[in-house]
Amino acid sequence: MRKTAYSCLLAILLLVLAVPAFAEGGTLSMYVAYGKPELIASEFEKATGIKVEFLPMSSGEVLTRLKAEQANPRTDIWFGGGSDAFIQAKEDGLLLPYVSPNAERVKEAFKDAEGYWTAVSVVVVGLLANTERLASKGLPVPQTWAELADPAFKNEVIASSPRTSGTAYTSISGMLQLLGEEKGWAYLDALYANVPFLEKSGSTPGTKTVQGEFSVGIVPDPHSIKINNPDAPVVTVFPKDGTLAWPAPAAIVKGTKNPEGAKKFIDWALSPEGQKVLMLATPRVPVTDVEPIEGVPDPKALDLVPYDHVRWGAEREAVLEEFSARYPHLN
Repeated sequence: MRKTAYSCLLAILLLVLAVPAFAEGGTLSMYVAYGKPELIASEFEKATGIKVEFLPMSSGEVLTRLKAEQANPRTDIWFGGGSDAFIQAKEDGLLLPYVSPNAERVKEAFKDAEGYWTAVSVVVVGLLANTERLASKGLPVPQTWAELADPAFKNEVIASSPRTSGTAYTSISGMLQLLGEEKGWAYLDALYANVPFLEKSGSTPGTKTVQGEFSVGIVPDPHSIKINNPDAPVVTVFPKDGTLAWPAPAAIVKGTKNPEGAKKFIDWALSPEGQKVLMLATPRVPVTDVEPIEGVPDPKALDLVPYDHVRWGAEREAVLEEFSARYPHLN
């Protein structure tokens, strides 16, 4: 009898020792709209022992899924994407509030006041300028938004549609906030007189600028394009009269099966270690005071506009309607 009991105890002990280290925190499920999620998952597992299973998709797709799965969510974390979609998810009751101890290092403009979402990085709207094409046209590299509206740049500026691109909508609504609506729309009239057509994707203007089809592209994270095209005759510009940016957040999904693991991920993503990993995955501006990696601009050196994400999220349809009415040739 003793031998049998001993054998059972030994078997249980061996079983416990055989369980992977991440079992303590369980497996974390994640919907991801961020670059290189496999690197992020791997480094998070190394740091915490928690394994991550992720499914990449766009912000719009995540929002649709969360609404459909509201009664029984199939994910714990929503990681990356546009803040407008997270704001909508909060209103729809799809997120669980959590204020990470590390969130105190994040500016108020880049997090929800009640903790429903917190930015893990910042997507900066800037300019990518092709120096060869500019020289051939006798044009300078513009250093401000104001310069870009000069008639000398007619047909030399490429941008994306605000209906399909977060970069475009942020740049338009950001100028309305920066200048006021009357002066803002007057500026946009001059700017879009220089734009012959709009691209659907926010990344396409950068590609066309690198290829020399246009002199200047209004793009997300121009430094990232330069990193990926080191030999291209392009330079990055963060406008001196106001650099616009929008947060790429993370949030815990309401109804999560692993709330403690989800909290640990948010904590890690906002830690100095996690912030560096995120920059290696996608070279975006860090949302905390961690030192940027090579090629990523220091947020302290940027004249970031305190963009009101909640306001412009609520006014999105009105802004798009006015945009379409003013520039029918771009619809």
